[in-house]
Parts: sequence; structure tokens; C-alpha cells
Amino acid sequence: MNAALHTEAVKFLRSRAPVATAAAFPLPVLLAALFVSASGTTLGGKSEALGITPDWPGFHTALMQVNAAGGFLLFGILVTWTFGREFSDRAVLDLLALPTSRTAIVLAKFTITATWLLLLGVLQTAGWLATGTLLDLPGPLAAHAYLDLFVLLILNIALTLPVGLAASAGRGYLPGVAATVALLVSGVAAATLGGAGWFPWAVPATIGGLTGAPSATVGGPAIAAATAAAGVAATVLWWRRSDH
Repeated sequence: MNAALHTEAVKFLRSRAPVATAAAFPLPVLLAALFVSASGTTLGGKSEALGITPDWPGFHTALMQVNAAGGFLLFGILVTWTFGREFSDRAVLDLLALPTSRTAIVLAKFTITATWLLLLGVLQTAGWLATGTLLDLPGPLAAHAYLDLFVLLILNIALTLPVGLAASAGRGYLPGVAATVALLVSGVAAATLGGAGWFPWAVPATIGGLTGAPSATVGGPAIAAATAAAGVAATVLWWRRSDH
């Protein structure tokens, strides 16, 4: 496992993925800042309809909504790249010929990806605080705002892990991206129907407020954890049993 972690970390850090994702992560903060700064304009009217006000609570609401959709999409693309690159670069057979177990390889990929996404989420929160300070936004920032952002971050990470199975079974990028978009759209649709209690991918949309006022879901984190575990286990099983 240590060898697999070291190899995947080196592969990841020497690729363009860290730079690309680090450049993309400030975009939700900038978009949220645009929403809260658009008071008195047409965009400002639309923002107010979404519950986004020109203050700290509104800035928090805006970032939650953007991350519920944009964060999930970005996470899914990175998971897709992590697994799909091995097939697109035709390196999978060389990878499987190594004396490292396939289980260790898959778990190392998930570990490196999730760790990087968690780090980017922390950096994004710091950027959000800095941007709000620069904008001199009024109003108090509730203590639970940080918890809300962290919970949404963990949910997005957990619920995009099963995309690794789609990228692996589909042997490339396109199936993983298609699965990510399909899960995002169906999740928002299910959240609109109140399906966060039975459809895991509706939980981020519900907590993020994409379908109205944000609300907590009973058993949401447990559902996401079970889905992530099932996705990881299924991906490991596919790599171990599939005829490569």
C-alpha cells in the first residue's frame, strides 16, 4: 500500500491536474462574490430570488449553492481523470503487471484524490473568507457556516467516488464524465421531489439549497458514507475480477 500511495502521489503531482484543479477551485468563490455584489442590477434581482443577499449570510448561501453543483462536477471530473487516464494512456496493462495488488492500486488512487479534494476545499474556504473581508460584507457570520461548507465538501467527495467505477468499466474519460453529469442532474431532480432520504446524490443539492431553502436531511451523511463505501468496493472488485 505504501508503494502504491507513493506512486500515485508522484504521478498526480507531476501531472497537470494539481494546477488545473487549483485554478478551478477559486471560481465558485468568484461567482458567489459576483452574486452578492450585483445588488440593484438584473443579476441582483435573480440573486435575491435565490436567497442571496449582499452580506455574509448571503455570501455563504451563494457559495453553498455553487459548490453543490459546480463542486460535484469538478470532483467527478477529477475522479474520472484519476482512473480513466490509465486506459486512455494505454498504461493499465503495465500497471496491472506490477507486483502491487490491484486493491492497493485502487485504494491509493481514491486516497490521493480525496486528500487533494479535501485540501482544495480548505483552501477555497480560506479564499472565501478573504474575499468576503475584501468586500467588507456586513452582517454576522454564523458559526455553523463553516460546518455547512465542510459537510457539503465531504458529501461531494464521498458521492463522486463511485464515478471511479464508471471510468474504469468504461475504460476512459467519457463514461466517467457522463456518469458525473447524470448523477448531478438526477440528484437535483430528486432533491426537488424531496428524495434526499432515498437517493444519495440528492443530498448535496438539498443541503446546498439548490432547490430552495437549504435543509438538513435525516440520515444524509450515513447514506453518502454507505454509497461511497459501496462505490469503492465495487471499483476494487471490478479491477480484481475484470478481464483486462
